[in-house]
Amino acid sequence: MYFPADLGWKCGPLPAMKTVIERVVPSAATRRAMLEKGDVDLSLDLPPKDFAELHEAGKVKVEGVPVENCMWFVDMNVTKPPFDNQKVREAVSYAVPYEAIYNSSTYGRAARLFGAESDVPATSEWPQPFPYYTDLQKAKKLLAEAGYPDGFKTTLSYSLGKASLGEPAVLLLQESLAAIGIETTIEKVPGANWRTAMARKDMPLLVDDMGGWLNYADYFFYWNYHSQNGVFNTMSYQNKEMDGYIEEARFAADPAAYDAAVKKCLKKAFDDAPRLPLFQPNLDVAMQKNVQNYQYWFHRQLDFRTITKD
Repeated sequence: MYFPADLGWKCGPLPAMKTVIERVVPSAATRRAMLEKGDVDLSLDLPPKDFAELHEAGKVKVEGVPVENCMWFVDMNVTKPPFDNQKVREAVSYAVPYEAIYNSSTYGRAARLFGAESDVPATSEWPQPFPYYTDLQKAKKLLAEAGYPDGFKTTLSYSLGKASLGEPAVLLLQESLAAIGIETTIEKVPGANWRTAMARKDMPLLVDDMGGWLNYADYFFYWNYHSQNGVFNTMSYQNKEMDGYIEEARFAADPAAYDAAVKKCLKKAFDDAPRLPLFQPNLDVAMQKNVQNYQYWFHRQLDFRTITKD
């Protein structure tokens, strides 16, 4: 990329660097090696394990920001038995190995979205932890109350295009669900086919992520929990009461009214449990120590205009 000063630049101050060379390197291992050898100045889209190790080693800088309006989660399709059963969903909510998934998938490069102390939201902050935690005995009890004392069989799906975070989560979830009698067959969906699989609305249980570009709770709830049943509503969750709360928030002119409506959305999501949040991922970037002024953007792409080198 070339930023000449004589072309009538219109995007604020002229970029500090006249030329930027952007290289597409498919292999994450190769990108990390190039950075550590000093062959490149900056790298992104590495697995969390690599960012954690690079940060610990201290040879390069690692800057991370939680991705706005984004979360990884476990979804249950409420139109597919037995996940149409509230007690079954509650049982699964106590069977998820949240902390183990957090450690194995993110290596601490994320914010926890589980373990809230109360099932009544104190604020409208978003995303925020849901009141779910691991308790296998409670999960077994709820499963028996739901009419499945011996468990059941189902399919657990994830996208191969997101395997660096998704696969550890799926394997740990499979193991934990087996402990309460739920036997899962893992379905590995090619990344190119994942959006089509989402739109079919036929996956009973899955692990995925979703992030909304507009950093508002009502925006997330509209695309994920509303009865318009968009592609991101892989729970197929449709509830008129929730729709009303979402519409209240979307069109609230008063900040206090907006906060109140979002709290109602949160409480309803807590109670109905079609989605079990896991963590809010970081957008991590690793760079040489002489690289300065990196800036996070909601679209998760690099903005070369501000970056400088000492």
